[in-house]
Amino acid sequence: MKGTRIRAVEMVRRIRDRQAKALAGKSAAEVIAFYRAAGNAAMQDVAPSVSSRRTPANTYQPTPRQERSSSPSGRPKPKPRKSKRDR
Repeated sequence: MKGTRIRAVEMVRRIRDRQAKALAGKSAAEVIAFYRAAGNAAMQDVAPSVSSRRTPANTYQPTPRQERSSSPSGRPKPKPRKSKRDR
């Protein structure tokens, strides 16, 4: 079986060069808007194929999570140490 040869490096360089030319002289806000729009467009293209691969909701049962602590790091709070007087 003969595979299709993909020249990924050359393809990425062409995309990068095209984007650089399109964004030359643009403000930071315009660059951010460009990439956000491109990301949203990419998600629209992918959304139907991703949802078709998802497991139906009733077949997957997640394991119960450990009860979360109230500390910001998510780690359990250490037990208080006894002072020398209490020993």
